[in-house]
Amino acid sequence: MDTSERTKVKTTTGARALIDALLREGVDHVFGIPGTQNLAVIDALRDTPQIRFILTRHEQGAAFMAYGFARASKRPAVVTATEGPGVTNLVTAIAAAYRGFVPVVSVCGVQESSMRERDATQDLDQVPFMRPITKWAYSIPNVRKVQESVRKAFRVALTEPQGPAHIEASSEILLEHTAVEPTEPAAYRNTVLPSCDSAQLDQAFALLARAERPVFIVGRGVLNEAATGAMAALAERTGIPVAALQYSPDAFPSTHALALGPLGRNGFGSANRTVPKADVIVAIGAHFDVFSTMYKYGIFSEQAKIIHHSAAPSQIGIVFPVALGVTGSTASFIAGLTERAARAGLRKSWADVAKARAEWEVELQADVRPGAEPIQSQFVAHMIRKVLPRDGIVVVDAGNGGKHVRSYFKSYEPGTFMCIDDWASVGGALPIALGAKLARPGRPVLCAGGDMGVMCNFGELETAVRENIPVVCVVFNDQGLGNERAFQQEHYGGRIYATDYQNPDFGALARVFGAHGEQVRKPGELEGALKRAFASSKPAVIDVLIDQKTLAPVVYKG
Repeated sequence: MDTSERTKVKTTTGARALIDALLREGVDHVFGIPGTQNLAVIDALRDTPQIRFILTRHEQGAAFMAYGFARASKRPAVVTATEGPGVTNLVTAIAAAYRGFVPVVSVCGVQESSMRERDATQDLDQVPFMRPITKWAYSIPNVRKVQESVRKAFRVALTEPQGPAHIEASSEILLEHTAVEPTEPAAYRNTVLPSCDSAQLDQAFALLARAERPVFIVGRGVLNEAATGAMAALAERTGIPVAALQYSPDAFPSTHALALGPLGRNGFGSANRTVPKADVIVAIGAHFDVFSTMYKYGIFSEQAKIIHHSAAPSQIGIVFPVALGVTGSTASFIAGLTERAARAGLRKSWADVAKARAEWEVELQADVRPGAEPIQSQFVAHMIRKVLPRDGIVVVDAGNGGKHVRSYFKSYEPGTFMCIDDWASVGGALPIALGAKLARPGRPVLCAGGDMGVMCNFGELETAVRENIPVVCVVFNDQGLGNERAFQQEHYGGRIYATDYQNPDFGALARVFGAHGEQVRKPGELEGALKRAFASSKPAVIDVLIDQKTLAPVVYKG
């Protein structure tokens, strides 16, 4: 290529090329904190009004916000951090995205080449550090690889099973110029899942037709493909009851006439007592998690035949041997079974779902005790469901408070429940809720967690106030580690140690931040406080002082 030809090639900086690649992917929010080696990215974002940059108070909070945004929007989300401690601060939330199959792309800085291997400040071999908790981690070696790296990061993150990807570059690379590559996503990744094999659908239906007591088990794949309505139509046509895996209780609304509710520890007794009777289990869009199944027979009968469907082949047969594994889109699997059931006139109405649910509801309400003082956790969980609108999103933290909310959360619509799937790190609920609210601004969002978890990322309340993100945070405040108390009671002879501490008044602290805040000490105050929090249209914290002795079970009980 001669000089005249080179002058015709359009060039831009690596940072600008990176941001333009994000725009082509439809990215409209980036979460993070500026630092030395990602400032070139920040500078390019400054000139990109199409992307809203959310400056957070900690990189962990930024990554959890990206997690919440990705789950609520069903699109990949982006977080950025500088080198060294900026990257290490991301790790808890990126690991949560890895275990929860959430497509979060981290775009980070790395120390400049002249500083590496010299014990320089903030120098770390970051790719090996990130590799175990991402699907792909890559240090961009030169400016010509920037755009290709973004393309691969999104391709990998969105390939089933979805998950996080990490790319990094130093400022020396991001400030260099490179040729513009305006490649659209459709040119480098497929966006349509393959349909399930027809012969396998015939096999699945044959097993279902021979069953006497079949059940459907639904997982996140139903949510990811917006297939809840189709799943309801399949259940209604066949009369087969439906239970949900614990991390996706909203994949099939628990208020549906054929819904048994979520399985497992802290799940619904109606599901835990019905599913063990099943002789055929059809798991749809499912990743079997430990809290739903305990990774042992009991909730599933050892004699039951399992048909396991997943969009990701790697998920099939991990925990239980299957009679049939089927891979392909969740929508095509449901449609295939529905078509065959319609042709055959299949009806398998063997379980009295209404009776099972009514019996479980009596047990639940018996523990509510609305007049009890100190306030009972079950009452708080019950009141959250009562006040939160049906289309509202609830985000539960790990720990004792979150377990109670799971037991009392009745879902009416898909996409209304989130927890930190298969990672159970306390502290994520508040920033995850902020990300979810940014993704779904028209929906009320409430997060619930214990005092330890809320304190972990309480600084993000300032982010919420500054960015006007009106999320309601309910603190189950028992002045300590309720979950660990429960374990010590169950497994260590009641020897309670290192679980108690003192808290500030979280409501007063919220008001210092400029948010709405209240502390609740009596049960009669709670409903009004929650309603005022939502009516404030501000970020809000409701600090509820609860009974230390009201502990959710830490072992499975049928």
